[in-house]
Amino acid sequence: MSLLILFSFGCKKGEQNANAAPDTKISIEAINLVGENRLNSTVRLTWFGTDIDGYVDYYEIKVNDSEWFKTNLQDSIFLFDIEPGEDSTDIEFLVRAVDDEGLGDPSPAFLSVPLKNSPPQASFEEETLPPDSTNLVITFRYQVSDPDGNETVKQAFIKANNGDWTEIDLNKRLVSLIAEDTKVTGSTTASFYYGNEEEPTGTINDFNNGGGNIIQLKVVDIANTESVVDSTLVIKVKEQTSDLLVVGGHNAGISKQYADLVSAAYGVADYADFAGNSGLNQPRFWNPSFQLMALSYDKVFFHTNEATFSNPLTGADGTLLDFASPVIQTLVDNDRKVLVSTSFATGTDLTAIKSVLSIDSLSPAKGQAFFTNDSFAVAQKPGYLDLQPSSFLLATDPIYEALDAEVLYTAQLTPSGPWYGPRTIAITRKNQQDNVSLVLFTIEYHTLDKLKSNQEQVLSKVINEEFNW
Repeated sequence: MSLLILFSFGCKKGEQNANAAPDTKISIEAINLVGENRLNSTVRLTWFGTDIDGYVDYYEIKVNDSEWFKTNLQDSIFLFDIEPGEDSTDIEFLVRAVDDEGLGDPSPAFLSVPLKNSPPQASFEEETLPPDSTNLVITFRYQVSDPDGNETVKQAFIKANNGDWTEIDLNKRLVSLIAEDTKVTGSTTASFYYGNEEEPTGTINDFNNGGGNIIQLKVVDIANTESVVDSTLVIKVKEQTSDLLVVGGHNAGISKQYADLVSAAYGVADYADFAGNSGLNQPRFWNPSFQLMALSYDKVFFHTNEATFSNPLTGADGTLLDFASPVIQTLVDNDRKVLVSTSFATGTDLTAIKSVLSIDSLSPAKGQAFFTNDSFAVAQKPGYLDLQPSSFLLATDPIYEALDAEVLYTAQLTPSGPWYGPRTIAITRKNQQDNVSLVLFTIEYHTLDKLKSNQEQVLSKVINEEFNW
């Protein structure tokens, strides 16, 4: 009772009590972890404050020797820095509540946060790698992560075999490797390209052109901690042996026929079998993989048919020409010469390829056009021999050629049912310098084999004469 009286007399009428400072607490009082049990540098902390005569307006936080900074939050995820070269540290974390009159807690809550840097991680995306062998180019995509936050990874490096580590751009995750001189065999220097860029960015050494390669990858974080090295399986890179690349979209038997034709007409050529292994041999990335490869050659002979394939990486469906057509356009634009032999399924949508191959359209008529083995493909340009199929060909594919095309062959076709339409089965197209840069057959060339000598001579004329500029 006396205490209450004393307290009453101790206050003058109308006098207010002095503002009491708020009190601050961190939800945990201590983190007692040592050695490998320390936290990684990404930590979630929570705090709260109380004020007996008002309310907490905001909080102020201080980390180590930094300045106090203001926040209205009561929890946050912090990414603490670990000094370069250090694998552990203790962070001093302080937080103080500030009340509605601007008075801060004079004894801020304190927590020592024991940290240990976690190593970053790097890995090749296995599905992006070529199979166990590839023509000229290795393309891959890679992934990077770090338990301390992906932003703590500061560098990425690759090397081939026993070569030197070479830094690559962390922000460009699609990389292609190709020998600077694709005709050299053995250990050599390879250029690396990012994404679909047309110019190389740098080089690596000890790239085994014409042999097996193990490509290795590692990353380094801001504490200079390296990841475990990831390595590919051995990838054989076939070197360039000719200025002619033959791309196959047929089964092994028909591809052998084309190889024999090319050997008789031209001699040595390099071959890429994209239909093999149920289509799994096709490029994961037509651009850049196929484009970098094809641009290394002066001439490309692409033989295929109307079969549909699924891309091994994306799962997209289409014919090989659908996938290849943007690259074919790039080849022609860069003064390469392209010969295409193909066929079309009934009702084929030519949207992806018609402008590239100088096709206007197919016949809209129902029915079919037969090409009998007693009929001819009649040459429309001087110096070309007539051709003839050895078998009765059903559902042939004559085209209405585009305005920039010149008719090379017309076929003596036999309409079936209500069919009507063009007779053109082969065209040429010239570039601005009046040189033939594209030749297209819409009847598969290997079927025009009744006059074998003519077939070989026509192929020779295209590759050795029309493309000789």
